[in-house]
Amino acid sequence: MNTEIKIIKEDTFKTILSAVNKMVDFIAPTFGPKGSKVIIDKLPYRMVVDDGVQIARDFELMDPAENAIVKLIREAAIKTNDREGDGTTGSLIILQSILNGISRKSKIDIQKVEAELRKGLEEVKDYILKNKKQIKSRAELKRVALTSFDNEEIAEMISDLYFKLGKDAVITVEKSPTMETYTETSEGIKLESGYISPYMINNPEKMETIIEKPFFLLTDYRLTQNSDIFSLMEKMSAENKSGLIVIAENVEQQALATLVINLPQVINPQTKQLGRFSSVAINIPKDDDNHILLENLAILTGAKVFSSEKGDKLETATIQDLGKAEKFICRREESIIIGPKGKKVDIAMAITSLKRAIENEKKESIKNLFIKRLGTLTGMVAAIKVGALTEGEQKSLKYKVEDAVNSVKSAFKHGVVCGAGRSLAQIKTSSSLLNKALKAPSVQLMESAGLPDDLGLDDDHVMNLMTGETGPFMGAGVIDSADVVLAGVESAISVALTLLTSSGIIVESQKESKGG
Repeated sequence: MNTEIKIIKEDTFKTILSAVNKMVDFIAPTFGPKGSKVIIDKLPYRMVVDDGVQIARDFELMDPAENAIVKLIREAAIKTNDREGDGTTGSLIILQSILNGISRKSKIDIQKVEAELRKGLEEVKDYILKNKKQIKSRAELKRVALTSFDNEEIAEMISDLYFKLGKDAVITVEKSPTMETYTETSEGIKLESGYISPYMINNPEKMETIIEKPFFLLTDYRLTQNSDIFSLMEKMSAENKSGLIVIAENVEQQALATLVINLPQVINPQTKQLGRFSSVAINIPKDDDNHILLENLAILTGAKVFSSEKGDKLETATIQDLGKAEKFICRREESIIIGPKGKKVDIAMAITSLKRAIENEKKESIKNLFIKRLGTLTGMVAAIKVGALTEGEQKSLKYKVEDAVNSVKSAFKHGVVCGAGRSLAQIKTSSSLLNKALKAPSVQLMESAGLPDDLGLDDDHVMNLMTGETGPFMGAGVIDSADVVLAGVESAISVALTLLTSSGIIVESQKESKGG
């Protein structure tokens, strides 16, 4: 087998439309509480799912040009999922409707369509912001969770955790070592900073890095030389230790290359073998005072801060200078430290000191800094441990729980609107093309449930498709996060315009070799 370059110029939009229709027609029936499921049997897993973004990850077409379109849509779907954690399938349905609407036009004025859709999007934003409602009770949180995943036990777990820990709670979803699903709460902190290099990802399915029992190197230096990091790596390797988390002003050039070529998922170009030293590097999160943030992390993890102000030398760093924790999860734009191992007495003394400072401080700006630092030191992280009979079932359940967690988080922080596609279906923008597309998710939901498009209900009443209950959307439990709904529309329009303004496709594909 070798490769050939395929160029499509004349039938670009036809190819795009074909790929979009094949992909969305396959995924759309899974939409909603009564949607169907898809069997995925691809190494290294086999599972039955109704999660749109997971199906999109595994969906492929034989035609290389059409598959190039699928890859582009998949990237957009994953970004939407990363942003809000849900809403992928609804977004794909809107995208399909927009493109099919354009295909029915006898003549396409691309600039006019673009202006029409962008104006329509602003009108959608205005409507959602005007009509969203804030969550006020645990019961309302539970209804949001049930809308995303119709499982009473899971909905109870999620709503309880968020109501106890607050809108900014950090909740992870992990595999349970047993068949039971349960929750655990531990000390922890979320940092608004992610991996410096994507090579550091060791869980490509979720585009994240997970390191168990990590060690933390904290410094305000900019690491550029091999010597900044290699000596410490050698000391750790000599004691069969790995899992180094570097939090620094920046890690680049030779220092970054040294970390990357030693990663277990990267082939070293010199030895032609996989590395043996796991690590992640992140920049110090932007904060009002980076020094205070590093000192907080030092107290929490038991690390020493290597400070340029004090003239500390990184070459002298030892394993004893490193902080510890139970687990470190790192994504593109955030990191989570779970179970930091700093001395309890040091943490308690810092908390007591800060509480006293907050009480005595008169200046509001300084008091707010103390409050923020106290929040860092008293942070909690919750985990939902998902259990099931088989690995495939566990994987499928984990995706559903993750979607529900993200939906509840977004709803709690940013408010909710009527779900089941009703909010979008009721919006009247200046774009007839967009108006029809906004109705498409509601139509698909009714079709999946085997119900007519019009249930004869007025605009203020909806039907819960799982319970059959009708009434105002909050009471009936037909709820969607306002941000999830908006993100879905934004993604659909963004992808539609990208595809619509594409005048050609260049794709590399496999070509059968001639002869024996």
